[in-house]
Amino acid sequence: MFDDIKYKIQEKWTAFIGNSFFENLRIKYESLPAREQRLIKVSSIGLAIFLILYMVYSMMMGISQKESKINEAVGMAQKLDELNDYVTANDVILKKKKKTAATKYVSLYDLVNGQEIAAKIMPESRVEIKEQPRKEVKGAKFLENTANVKYSKISIKQLKELLLGIETNESTAKIVSLKITRRTDDIRYIDAEFEVISRTAK
Repeated sequence: MFDDIKYKIQEKWTAFIGNSFFENLRIKYESLPAREQRLIKVSSIGLAIFLILYMVYSMMMGISQKESKINEAVGMAQKLDELNDYVTANDVILKKKKKTAATKYVSLYDLVNGQEIAAKIMPESRVEIKEQPRKEVKGAKFLENTANVKYSKISIKQLKELLLGIETNESTAKIVSLKITRRTDDIRYIDAEFEVISRTAK
C-alpha cells in the first residue's frame, strides 16, 4: 500500500517537473553563466528559508493567540464564579434581612422619599405620593399597604435607581404597576407613575 502511494507521488512529481514550462526554465538556467546560477541558487535557498521561517512564525503566533484566548476564557470563568458566589451569598443575607424586616411596618412614603434622595431626584420633580392606610387582607396572615407615586421630568436612570432601591430595600416592598410617558418638550426626560405595595405580618 505504501509502495503504491510512494509510486504515485513520484509519478506526479516527475510529471510536474517534466512540464514544458519548467523544462524551458531549466534550459534557460543551464544557459546562464556559473556566477548567475550560483546567485539564483543562493536566492532560491534564501527565499525557501524565509518562507519556512514565516510559516513557523505564523504557526507560533496562531498558537500564542489561541493560548491568550484560552487564558482570557479561563479568567472570565473565574470572574463569573466569583460573581455567582457573591450573588448567592448576598441573596442569603438579603433573604434573612427580609424575613426579620417583614414583621416591621415601614411607611411607604418614607421608603420612597429615602430612595428618591438616593436616586438624586429633585423634590420638585415629585408630583404625588399618596399612601393608603394599612388594611387586613381577607384570609391572609399579613397587613397590606399601598402607595401611588407620580414624578415629572426625571431621567430613565433616575427612575431605574429609584425602583431598584425600593424593591431591594429590607421593607419587602414591590412595584405592581408602572406607566412611563416620554416628554415632548425634552426627550431626555420622562414622566412616571407607579404603584408600590408592601405586606407585613400581623
